Amino acid sequence: MLRYIIRSLKCLFMVAVLFSIIVLVMFYTSEHDANLRPWNLFDGQWTKVILFFVAYAAVYPLIGYSKKEVAFGEGFSARRQEIIGLLREMNLVPEEAGDLPDVLKLHNKSGIIRALRLFEDTVTLTDNAGMVTVEGQRKDVVRVAMKLDRYLQERAENENQQ
Repeated sequence: MLRYIIRSLKCLFMVAVLFSIIVLVMFYTSEHDANLRPWNLFDGQWTKVILFFVAYAAVYPLIGYSKKEVAFGEGFSARRQEIIGLLREMNLVPEEAGDLPDVLKLHNKSGIIRALRLFEDTVTLTDNAGMVTVEGQRKDVVRVAMKLDRYLQERAENENQQ
């Protein structure tokens, strides 16, 4: 629950900053009355704007983050370095070397992307008796799950050919 609240607050902050930047750019690059100020654009409507931001920030963690299971079979911890190498191609690097053998946490290599995602870019792979659970931002989860599926298919084809 705490993670949900933190993600929601980070989303609220990011949306407020982006909204402010867009409004200020539009205000100062257009013609307007000399007495008009940016904060006067929404007179009487601030409660609606704030409610919209709060509602968006409350819903985003529900739809922006997901969990997906991939049938991996046995040997996740044995193939750990292979998986890390595979995911390095996607600019994901392990967070810490001292992880448990059945848990692998990765984050984006680019500091800029991490900052833009407010450091909520961690992808967690957890081995659950032959199934690997991938958790994180929805787009990263889908990309990692597809990469793991492709890896497993290629590995099975190579074993069948031999």
